[in-house]
Amino acid sequence: MKEDITYKDLDFRVIELDEEYFHCTFQHCDFTEIIFGKVNFEACRFISCNFSLCKMSGTSWNKVAFERCKLTGANFSASNKFTFSVAFSDCNLQYTSFQGLNMQGTHFDKCRIIEADFGQCNLKKSVFKDCDMTRSIFLKTNLEETDFTTAYNYLINPNENRLKKAKFALQGLPGLLAVYGIEVV
Repeated sequence: MKEDITYKDLDFRVIELDEEYFHCTFQHCDFTEIIFGKVNFEACRFISCNFSLCKMSGTSWNKVAFERCKLTGANFSASNKFTFSVAFSDCNLQYTSFQGLNMQGTHFDKCRIIEADFGQCNLKKSVFKDCDMTRSIFLKTNLEETDFTTAYNYLINPNENRLKKAKFALQGLPGLLAVYGIEVV
């Protein structure tokens, strides 16, 4: 197990990952197109790292923070579902898949969440603060008590998702009513 280590400016496409990382920080590291496998990250931070087109098959993300990271096309959906606890700040999550994950209480802060897949996720009590949600997919998703008050460009079908006590700002109404053909002016 690697513990309390800071990794800077490393290319993990040519460096083999260890099986466990605890309380480690990764800065400006490149993980592009890596298939992670059963790697365990606990209480780790990733700052300005590139995870484009990564696959996380059986990977554990427990209390992990991503800051200013590029996660374009990353596929988290096969991650270890029992230890999935993450937060994203100022990240690019374009085309990222979270399908079927329990993401209850996840915080997204100032992220570009373009065409991401949240189908069948549990996002109960999550927060999307100042996030662009253009063409992101919410299908059979638990969004109860989720805060969308400062999120924008989302389209959420109230008939296909659980929305009890979810929070939306008035300017977000078109994203909820579009499925009914209702135009808000």
